[in-house]
Amino acid sequence: MLYVLSATYDATINGLALKLYNDETEKIEEWIDGKYRAYFLSKDELTGIKGMIKSEQIIKYDALHDKNVSLWKNYMENPALIKTTQEIPDTWENHIKFFLGYIYDNNIKMGMPYVRQGAEIVFKENEEAKKRIFEILGKFKLTEEDKEIYRIWAELLEYPAPDFKRASLDIEVWNDGKNKIPVPQQALNPVIAVCFVSNRGEKVALLLIQEGKVFDEIPDNIDRIEFFTSEKTLLERTCQLINECPLILTFNGDEFDLPYLFFRGLRLGIDEEKIPIEVRNNVAMLTNSIHIDLHKFFFIKAMKTYAFANKYKDVSLNDVGKALINKGKIELNKPFNDLTYYELSNYCMRDGEITLELTTYDNDLVMNLIIMVQRISRLPIENASRKNVGSWIKNFMTFEHRRRNYLIPSPAEIKSMKGGTVSSALIKGKKYKGAIVFEPKGGVHFMVLVLDFASLYPSIIKNYNIGYATVNCPHEECKSNKVGELSHWMCTKVKSMESVLIGSLKDLRVSWYKKKAKDKELPKALMNWYKVAEQSVKVIMNASYGVFGDENFVFYCPPSAEEVAAIARFITGSTANKAIELGLEVIYGDTDSIFIKNPDSEKLKLLIQWTQEKFGIEFEVDKRYRYACLSGRKKNYFGVKEDGDVDVKGLTGKKKQTPPIIKRAFEKSKEILSAVHNEEEMEKAKKGIATLLRTVYLTLKRREWTDIKDLEFNVTMSKEVDEYEKNVPQHVRAAKMLAERGYPIGANTNISFIKTFRYEKDGKNMKKIDDIKPVELAKKEEVNVEKYLKYLKSTFEQILDPMEVNFDEEVLGIAILDSWIQK
Repeated sequence: MLYVLSATYDATINGLALKLYNDETEKIEEWIDGKYRAYFLSKDELTGIKGMIKSEQIIKYDALHDKNVSLWKNYMENPALIKTTQEIPDTWENHIKFFLGYIYDNNIKMGMPYVRQGAEIVFKENEEAKKRIFEILGKFKLTEEDKEIYRIWAELLEYPAPDFKRASLDIEVWNDGKNKIPVPQQALNPVIAVCFVSNRGEKVALLLIQEGKVFDEIPDNIDRIEFFTSEKTLLERTCQLINECPLILTFNGDEFDLPYLFFRGLRLGIDEEKIPIEVRNNVAMLTNSIHIDLHKFFFIKAMKTYAFANKYKDVSLNDVGKALINKGKIELNKPFNDLTYYELSNYCMRDGEITLELTTYDNDLVMNLIIMVQRISRLPIENASRKNVGSWIKNFMTFEHRRRNYLIPSPAEIKSMKGGTVSSALIKGKKYKGAIVFEPKGGVHFMVLVLDFASLYPSIIKNYNIGYATVNCPHEECKSNKVGELSHWMCTKVKSMESVLIGSLKDLRVSWYKKKAKDKELPKALMNWYKVAEQSVKVIMNASYGVFGDENFVFYCPPSAEEVAAIARFITGSTANKAIELGLEVIYGDTDSIFIKNPDSEKLKLLIQWTQEKFGIEFEVDKRYRYACLSGRKKNYFGVKEDGDVDVKGLTGKKKQTPPIIKRAFEKSKEILSAVHNEEEMEKAKKGIATLLRTVYLTLKRREWTDIKDLEFNVTMSKEVDEYEKNVPQHVRAAKMLAERGYPIGANTNISFIKTFRYEKDGKNMKKIDDIKPVELAKKEEVNVEKYLKYLKSTFEQILDPMEVNFDEEVLGIAILDSWIQK
């Protein structure tokens, strides 16, 4: 069968090209449609538009105004000309990319099986999947219109995927450790090693022969080494191997490996047409294969949070590998040009192994997640694996507009008609009042249950019919349908697209996939597939409200987002009040969770029953803490579960940017706290943590750290360096210092910097100035120790305060005396 993986505009035929994976030949095939033409819609008939082929009148449903409208559909010679129409008033859908328009209009099921029938490709049905879909639909009482949405989702989630043949690629570039880090666009240094690792068992290393080096032996993790006297020949062989594999995996290949190969190939005189790499803005595509950059995939916040439970902090190959497959990079203590052939190939191959295994572990979990996201979002696999959840939701909503023959409104149109928000934000920078957060009862609380509303925001969107077209709808008779404290009303006549799409996905997850993912009576392969389906939907569900509340989202409607938050506050607040009324002790609450201390089981059962009957949303015990430690500050606490696992929320010590010397102390503190079962053990834990922190304090005070990297703050660049104009954060200042020295710095680059100081002349005196430097450029004597001591204190006061431990007295008491004696 043929699986549709990619779609793009082909300028040579002025048409659409699909890339299909043939699961029998394990190769990529191409299918062309040269007939489809780009188009846009207009209110009036247009003339004199450059490149317009023809126009025709059509009828579309305008959901914003709840009426059918007559429009003109204007076809253009090629997609590039569509952009010239975007400034014409009263026009729509001229921002949709050509290949996406094709997918929508032809109902191309991305990531799904097709077969060729003559010159066409047609969807290939699977009888077993069809039976399961029939069974799924029978679980719900649905209208015919709603049944179709559930069927569409179930089809995408039920059909199996093949074991895609794929290979990871990793390169190493000559570097003596003193020179600048190689810049892909310059490609000045030779490529000295390229490794391919295939999920079909092939492990090939291509090595450039270097003067003065003698081949000794092949590492155990390599099947074959090919040596080259010419770098150009090595790169030509690399291009050949890329072409031979249908899917190429890299880790940061968009930014480094593939651009470097491309520009280095050009520098060595290889014909550009013979290099199967196309370098675009921060993306590298392959001419004959598919490129998946796993760094981009693991960087997707929703995936990191909901699919991988924040198991990794830094999105580096080493950290992700250690977190997910317990396999990290080989540590080097000398530059690449000093490595033996054995060391070089072993190092490069290890990177390739980690990259591949990140897609093969746990029954191809990550590869299947990518395919499932592609199906749900209806995006080409290159886009689905790189874009955030907002792009996924935007795309399947846009598809649904086309499927239903809805007019796709512009963001300006939605806001113009619906207006802004009416509530006042409590947090600076927010547009409206957000989720409810109760004042925590600070201290250590033993035996705490956390009760959680299942998919609260998606449930609200569905149950209360929230959407850009249905909040403050144009119907006079709907204006009395209000919930919560806001003046907005919800439509009672028409279902919102958001409620149908998000609601159906939520129902399928809760009623089918969540249960089936744990059903051990199912065949193992099917249970594993359901696990992937459940996780994929979970990612979208948990991130959906954040998307709808994002002003950059194309279907963003301020009153709609505001109303969801208001109803959530109403539901959570009402439930907390009911708990208190029943005699339960509520010690904290945040968004969709309520913390109850040592609850009576019968009263708890009554609360759960009341909530589910009142609001139609599942309310259940989510976590059981042996004890919870509330800092007195909102969204800052930790709880120790019954199995000893420490659940941390909002505390500085868990954050990615925290210096390792402090982060290690934080992790060690968690170990101490995880062993606490009662008040007596808590007292011992307090003393143990105080002793630990005193040691760290003295190490910093006396400048006795062994590696300056223990002091680095690590922050990821969210934009390109030159995009920061007004407010330049510290990590960007460090990035600019590195860029000036030739380091390749771009969006998504991790920047490590040290808090330093310097002296400036102030009249006759020298003035101490706080400063920062990249860790690569900082010296031990420049470290601003006072900044680190303050950071240590602020980090651990969040833990110590609820335990009634005074940092100054119980941690620094001896340290201060010790430092005084040394003076």
